[in-house]
Amino acid sequence: MATRTLVSPDISKRFDVLRTLLVIFIVGVHAEKGIQAYFTEIPDGLRAFLVVVPHNIFRLCVPVFFSISGYLFYLTYKPTAAAYGKMVLKKTRTILFPYLLFNAITIALILIFNKAPYMGDIHGLRQEGILKYLLGVYRFPAVYPLWFLRDLYVYFLLAPVFYVVSVEIPRLGLLACWAIWMFVPQTGLALELSGIFFFYAGCLFARTGTDLDGLRRFTIPGIALGLIALGAVSYVEYFQGFPSYYHLFYRHDMIFGTLALWLLTGYSWLGRSKFLLSLSGTSFFVYLTHEPVLSYLIYGTRFLFHPTSGSLVGIGYMALLTVTTFAVCSGLAWLLVRYAPAVYAVATGSRQR
Repeated sequence: MATRTLVSPDISKRFDVLRTLLVIFIVGVHAEKGIQAYFTEIPDGLRAFLVVVPHNIFRLCVPVFFSISGYLFYLTYKPTAAAYGKMVLKKTRTILFPYLLFNAITIALILIFNKAPYMGDIHGLRQEGILKYLLGVYRFPAVYPLWFLRDLYVYFLLAPVFYVVSVEIPRLGLLACWAIWMFVPQTGLALELSGIFFFYAGCLFARTGTDLDGLRRFTIPGIALGLIALGAVSYVEYFQGFPSYYHLFYRHDMIFGTLALWLLTGYSWLGRSKFLLSLSGTSFFVYLTHEPVLSYLIYGTRFLFHPTSGSLVGIGYMALLTVTTFAVCSGLAWLLVRYAPAVYAVATGSRQR
């Protein structure tokens, strides 16, 4: 049974909208590299924008994607050895293969041109070795945003563990995942610990048959709570930097922000946006290819103009980078779907537009 048939058409559309929106968020987060490349000093207005938008709102892409992935996966999960084997083969094709392919392409660019701008160079590659760049073991992979696929693949491999926890100690399991994320030091670990909490939360919602639209009557308070959390963590970062307690503010902001964003998609202007829905089919390809496209656009900017000062200039430059990168990658996806569908299918793990 297809997973999407198990959710209502409205929920399915909201998932598709989020696929597009969150990839835009991902590109927006990484567009800050353009500011780092050209600005010697960050004006106060631009710094406030960076703190609120890329550092917090846009970073909701990670927890929301983990939550949706866990939820959709466990809607049809079967705890048998045969089903597990089929699942591993499928996830290897749809997640691990694109992960390795696009890392290999970027490694090839580094070997040919001695660097991929703002991503890596031949010296780092020789020092750490091709295998670490390819697999992303105890470091970011060659295409650094693809760390999410690496972690997601591992969590799928651990699916039986999450399943057993959801059966034996469902709510205590969620508390345990929260505690691991909150209090286990992230430094030196191979996986992003937030994934444990949000992937398991999605698993729990699916296993318990949670009504994803059940909080609609609390939309205003839920969004208000998200804004309060956003304001608190932004205030701390802007005025105090990153004190020892910052991570507690930030991680709870991710929880409340995820809730707020989901509630926002309940409004038709967002959750049924025809524009965002029309782009959802190729959003995974945009995610796979936005680096190194974004980095090359940042590098090429110097030949056109030099955005070196001013808050509005910085904000406008980041917006331009985000829109241009998304447009270029979407255009490439359209060309491949139209003229080389087999290539597109292979590159995206046999996904269809």
